[in-house]
Amino acid sequence: MLKNKMFRTSLHKLLILVILATAVMACRKEETNKVLFANDIKTSERLKVGESITLTPSLMGKAKSYEWIENGEVLSTSSSYVFTKALPGDYELTFNVINAAGKNTLVYNIKVVGRYADGILLLSSTDANGTGGANLSFLNEKEELKLDVFSLENNGAKLSASAMGAFRYGNQLYISGSGQPDYITVVNDETLKATSNITVSGISGITYFATTNGKTGYVNSSTRRKLGLYPVDLTAKTIGATSLNGTTDAALLPITTINSAILVPVAKQLVKVENGMAQTLYTHTENVAGVVKTANKQLWMGVQGINSKAKLIRLDDNLAVLETVELETTFKLPANGILTASGADEFIYWQETSTGEFCRFSTTTKKAEKFINPMNDGLSFATAWKVNPQNGEFFILDSPGIFTGSDSTSDLYIYTKYKKFRKKISKVGYQVVDIIFPK
Repeated sequence: MLKNKMFRTSLHKLLILVILATAVMACRKEETNKVLFANDIKTSERLKVGESITLTPSLMGKAKSYEWIENGEVLSTSSSYVFTKALPGDYELTFNVINAAGKNTLVYNIKVVGRYADGILLLSSTDANGTGGANLSFLNEKEELKLDVFSLENNGAKLSASAMGAFRYGNQLYISGSGQPDYITVVNDETLKATSNITVSGISGITYFATTNGKTGYVNSSTRRKLGLYPVDLTAKTIGATSLNGTTDAALLPITTINSAILVPVAKQLVKVENGMAQTLYTHTENVAGVVKTANKQLWMGVQGINSKAKLIRLDDNLAVLETVELETTFKLPANGILTASGADEFIYWQETSTGEFCRFSTTTKKAEKFINPMNDGLSFATAWKVNPQNGEFFILDSPGIFTGSDSTSDLYIYTKYKKFRKKISKVGYQVVDIIFPK
């Protein structure tokens, strides 16, 4: 009995030793392999300023320590990390997992955008009284409206009265207008913080602005004796007093840019401006109504005479004529109106000045058609219209009190690309003159 008991005790101790030895061997074997990351970890993220995301990558193996590193600084030694930023930018975050076998690394690339990056901006030319400074309204992804967001982001400041348009170059909006003190205000398009302004100008009546390099540009003027394109020095922050030769009769339309050149209708001519020189590309017997870009970077020029058919002319990358399409006599392109296109689909839109109806031309079928009659939906005076490049929807701003002075508010009407009235949003701004869609 005693021998059996001793045998059982010895066997029990042996089993314990075997189990311990096996555990030790297992640990040693485990630590000879680095910790691995799961294959399906998403390492590219996008979020807005102030938003946060918790990063907890899935691991295979046992880690002894962790490191979250940004710009050489260890931010945390936990297995997860809550990432948030107060400023837009592209951020790189490194996650290290370490055990006896070594280190394995995962790199996150996180893009942080401003709170206005994904919504639609509406440029008011005045304030609620119809006499004060301009401002911006914001329509977020849920179509929730917030008024006067420029003032909100700039300590109560306003844009100058009589704003005319906003031109995007890079991540900046160049907001131009005829009112003082700022003829051009440069605004970050994601944060709406003003970064610069131009208060010195040799001319008045400034309307639209464009640049192809962010250093120089041109404005046109509504002053009858001062028509033409005038040079803008964005470094010196000045607008010149002498128009560029060859642009004296430049139309008061938004200025089209293509690569490093500017294209502008000058009465019956299409003029290219590049490197400070104006060159006449084409001279027609009819007025040039405008130039727009459609899908696949196609460039189209509209031409309209008094007694002749309207024409849409396609140009190639070298601005040579590829084809000419005559429209039916029922369609008239506006001599001093606006041709507009999203740049992302095949349609070119315009408003018939005699009826107020909006029409469009398909660059695919080469046919024009009536699009919508906004008066049927209660719209009385359109002050801005543009196409949403994301879905082809047509936005029209109605400012019915612009002539009476009784009400400066504007209403937004939205139509699908299939000619259906989708929505009206009331009081989106004050005499709205431009719409800025997200990049």
